[in-house]
Amino acid sequence: MHISLTHAAFRRIALPRLMRMKVGAVSLWLLLLLSEKPMYGYEIIRELEKRFSGYWKPKTGTIYPALDRLEKNRLVTSRVEFREEAPDRRHYALTEKGRTELTSTMAYWTKMTEILENYRETHQSIFRYKSELGKQELSKFFVKLGDSLGGKSVDTKSLFPGSIGKKARISPTEPVALKFLYARENHKLEIHMELEWVPH
Repeated sequence: MHISLTHAAFRRIALPRLMRMKVGAVSLWLLLLLSEKPMYGYEIIRELEKRFSGYWKPKTGTIYPALDRLEKNRLVTSRVEFREEAPDRRHYALTEKGRTELTSTMAYWTKMTEILENYRETHQSIFRYKSELGKQELSKFFVKLGDSLGGKSVDTKSLFPGSIGKKARISPTEPVALKFLYARENHKLEIHMELEWVPH
């Protein structure tokens, strides 16, 4: 079962901060990429696809207008690479003004993310658990979870015996959608797994 922030809550919490930002989400990603090194247009698109692991596939109709706006605001600069046997390439690089804007905008986005995450955890979370486990313990947990999902329902207390707080009963219905992501982030390897279903 997947739970998302309601539109009303988003308007009340997120929009005021978004309105204070000079750079939107797409432009922020462009500035972040260009802060690493200069890139040409198609290279930027491919790198964004790679970073989002296929969850977002940016279109040229979104990326190039955003780059044009950044250049008009003097946050990036561009130059054309003329090639004889291939199409020309326009390379983009971050300016000092762009680096300053990136630092400022990142502070806003970080704070907004914290607010949204705290709201979601406080108001919409049914049950939460976080701990460090050994590989054998983790293996036993997944076996127990798999056996439990094969039945009608499972109690969170049986899955997490040491958990504190009120328990919840998980009763998945058919079909169950599975999302699985294996990724690298901040020099760590992570697995993100999500199960979704519609309650009856």
